[in-house]
Amino acid sequence: MKGVNDYLLDYKDDILKLSKSIYDFAELGSSEYKSSGLISKRLEDAGFYVEMPFMNMDTAFRAEFGDGRPYIGLLAEYDALPNGHSCGHNLISAWAYGTAVILSKMINSGKIIVFGTPSEEGIGPYAGSKAIMASKGAFDDLDFVIGMHPDDRWAVGSKALADAEMEFTFIGRASHMAASPCHGINALDALVASYNAINSLRDWARNDRHIVIGMIIREGGKASNVVPDKAVLEVDIRSTSYDFLIRFVSKVKRLVKSISEGFGTKLIIRDLMPVYSEYKYNYTIDNIIEDELKKINIRPYNIDKSDEIASGSTDEANVSLRVPTGHIDVKIGNNLPGHSEEFRLAADPYNASENLIKAIRATCNAVLRIINDPEILKKVRSDFNESNKA
Repeated sequence: MKGVNDYLLDYKDDILKLSKSIYDFAELGSSEYKSSGLISKRLEDAGFYVEMPFMNMDTAFRAEFGDGRPYIGLLAEYDALPNGHSCGHNLISAWAYGTAVILSKMINSGKIIVFGTPSEEGIGPYAGSKAIMASKGAFDDLDFVIGMHPDDRWAVGSKALADAEMEFTFIGRASHMAASPCHGINALDALVASYNAINSLRDWARNDRHIVIGMIIREGGKASNVVPDKAVLEVDIRSTSYDFLIRFVSKVKRLVKSISEGFGTKLIIRDLMPVYSEYKYNYTIDNIIEDELKKINIRPYNIDKSDEIASGSTDEANVSLRVPTGHIDVKIGNNLPGHSEEFRLAADPYNASENLIKAIRATCNAVLRIINDPEILKKVRSDFNESNKA
């Protein structure tokens, strides 16, 4: 009977070719038609039933294989950035595809489900697609999910900040700045007052909620001798707690509304993407992935057990609120700044092939251990329940 290593030999070339095609397509978020079409077609050819488009997103899909319990989810990403695959999402697709196809050859009972999730980078109408899917219950019937990301270190687990991004557009009335300023309504003044007021709310936030506020002025007028009739403020707010972030954002919006009314401007508020949650890691899944990596002489950093403070945000975190979720970071180089040219070059699958294959091997063996031991499956669920209580 064939094992994981045997199937990796069979599929290695196919996995790398798939990843290289997606690497070369380098499609931006919400327009990954070639990339999502290719991976979904390869899964269909491997015997998976594919639903595409999925949840009203043209470049999203759901591909499943098998019958009975448990249900195992794998998260595929394939969106690039303007400078190409400088976040390595082509490798995530290859990992999900390779892991799914090999597991489909080895499981006796259960479903392998691959979710094609566009625009993790937050571009276009499908920005934060995992958050959209999670809000609609796409993951609720799964027993567990695993995600992956390339990095400059091997690691298991994840920490992420809850994140909300919004845009405030102030509409005033133009007039000559010197001759008739009293006939104008200064949209920029309303924006600046709002900017300063939002900054002052940092003192309102509890220290243990680690509020991070970023703001930029998108538009502030066209000429210095004209009262600005339009000003646009973009705001990004993060916190260690999703629930606290929701309350904080509500306070921000109420504050900006009152300021806009005071200045006499019309206010348009637009949420730029779904709100991302903080990450609820699963010790059991991550520890088993760590153990499988150690078996092939890799000593990953365990983020779950560390005192490391989350510094980024991801829509994968929204999945972790709905279903037990494990995560593996795959080393593809040293000292790689995210979204850089160095990262893009390292993400070429023929540069990253050795560790990509190791990641697939470890993930397959971890999944097989979990699904073949009812006690481990129970522990996965109990970890999830405890994490959500916290």
